Amino acid sequence: MTEAADVHHGRTGAADFVATGTVITADPERRVFLDGAVAVAGSRIVAVGPRTEVEAAYPASRRLGGPRDLVIPGLIDTHNHMAQALVRGMAFEDLPNITRIYIPAEDVLGDDGIRTSTRVTMANLLRAGVTTTTDTTCTPDHEDAVGETALEMGIRCALAVGQRDRTSRLASNYEQIEGRSEYRDDPAVRADNIAHIDDFCTRWAARGAGRVRPYIHAPSVGSVSDEMFGAARDLAERHDTAMMTHINRDREEIELSVSLFGRRPLEHLSHLGVLGPRFLAIHAMLTTAREAQMMAQSGAMLTHAPVVCTDIVSAVTDVVGMRAAGVTVGLGCDTVINDILAVARIAYMMHGQAAGIPLYDPVGFTTEDAFDMATIDGARALLWDHEIGSLEVGKAADLAVIDGENPRLSPRHNPVGSIVRYAAGTDVKSVLVNGSLVVDGGRVLTVDEAALLDEAEKVAQRMREDLTDRRYWPLNHRYRVVDG
Repeated sequence: MTEAADVHHGRTGAADFVATGTVITADPERRVFLDGAVAVAGSRIVAVGPRTEVEAAYPASRRLGGPRDLVIPGLIDTHNHMAQALVRGMAFEDLPNITRIYIPAEDVLGDDGIRTSTRVTMANLLRAGVTTTTDTTCTPDHEDAVGETALEMGIRCALAVGQRDRTSRLASNYEQIEGRSEYRDDPAVRADNIAHIDDFCTRWAARGAGRVRPYIHAPSVGSVSDEMFGAARDLAERHDTAMMTHINRDREEIELSVSLFGRRPLEHLSHLGVLGPRFLAIHAMLTTAREAQMMAQSGAMLTHAPVVCTDIVSAVTDVVGMRAAGVTVGLGCDTVINDILAVARIAYMMHGQAAGIPLYDPVGFTTEDAFDMATIDGARALLWDHEIGSLEVGKAADLAVIDGENPRLSPRHNPVGSIVRYAAGTDVKSVLVNGSLVVDGGRVLTVDEAALLDEAEKVAQRMREDLTDRRYWPLNHRYRVVDG
C-alpha cells in the first residue's frame, strides 16, 4: 500500500500495543493495509497504516499479530439476551418457544444464575472477537447484574431496559365468530416504568464508564402502550440514546396489530411518530417495502439476527431491500450463536440465496456488506460509531487479531471475503477492548473459564429440571443419550 499512516495529531511516542498483519480498517475509505499495523496508547488508537511507518513512530510495549494474521475492528453484536444462553439448547425444533421456553427460563435464574449466564455469553463473544454486545432485558432484577458483569468481563454493552405496560390478546380466526382481539393498558405500571428507565439511564450513563451504555427496551407493539412508546421516544432524546423494539417478527403479531389498529406494527409506530434515528427495529422479518421506506425516511435502523429466521421459521428479513432503501442494518447473535463471524457468514449465504439466486445477482449482497454490518454499520445502529466500529485514529482501541497461520484463510486474494466466508470465532487470537487486553492466545483473561463452566452446568441442570416438561417434543428425537 502507498498510503501513509494516520498518526494521532502528528505526534509519535511509546505505544502500549502494536497489532500487525493485514489491517482491515472499515474506515470511510475502506482501506486495507496488507502489511499494516495499529498502534494503541491507553484506550485510544493512535496510528493506523503501513507497518514500517507505524512501528517507526510508535515503539510498542507489547506486539500482537504477525505477518499472516488479520487485524479487524472489534465485532459488534447489536442484539442479544444474556439470560437465555444456558437454555438455548432446550428450544431446538420445538415451536413456538419464546414465551413457553425462553422467557420462563429467566424466572428460574436468580441473581447467581443471571451472572453465570451473562459470563458464559460474554466469554463466548469475547473469544470470537466481539467487543460490543447488546442486552434487551426482560426481567428488572437482571438489569444491574448484566451491567456489572459486563464491566467485570471487560466487554462493551448496550444495555436496554424497559417493561411491558400492555396486556393484549389475539382472537384467532375461528374465535372471531363471537370474540374480538383486545388489549388493556396499565397507567400505573407505565408511570413506574418511565421513572425506572429515567433513573437507570441517569445512573448507568455515569456508572458504565463509557463501556456500558443505557438504552431503552420497548418490547413490542402488543406489550407496550402508545403512551409508553411516546415516553420512550422522549426519554431516548433526553438521554441521548436509542429505543429497541422486537417488531414484525411473526404473523400473529401482525394480525394483532391490524385487528386492533388497522395498521401493521411498523406502520402503527410511524403513525405514532415513534420511528426515527433513535429507533432500532429488532428482526423485522415480515416487513413490507412501504414499511422499509418508512424506516429509511425516518432514519430508523435494524438489527438483523439471521439464525433466528430459521429458528422460528417465520421469514427471511429483506435485508437487501432495506439496505437499498437506505436503512442501516447491524447483525445480532440473539444468543443462539454467539459468534458474529458465523452470523456474518450465515447472513451472506442466506441473502445470497434469498435475493441473489432468483435474480442471478451475485453482488446483491456481498461479503463486504456482511463485514460492514458486523462492524461499522453495527456501530451506527447503536449510535456508537463515533467511538467504535472501525480502526481510525482517535477512536476507542477495540480490535481483534485473527490467526492467519491457517489453511482455511490462505491464500487470501480478498481478505474481507476470506474472513466472512471462511473464518470462525475460534480463529481469534487476541482482543483489545478500550485498550485493555481481554483475550490472549484464544483465552479470556477476565474470568476463570474452567470454574465458569462448572457453574454453568449447575444452573443448566436446574433449568432442565424446571423446563423439560414445557417442551412439546422430547429433547432428543431419534438419538438416545446414554448417561454413563
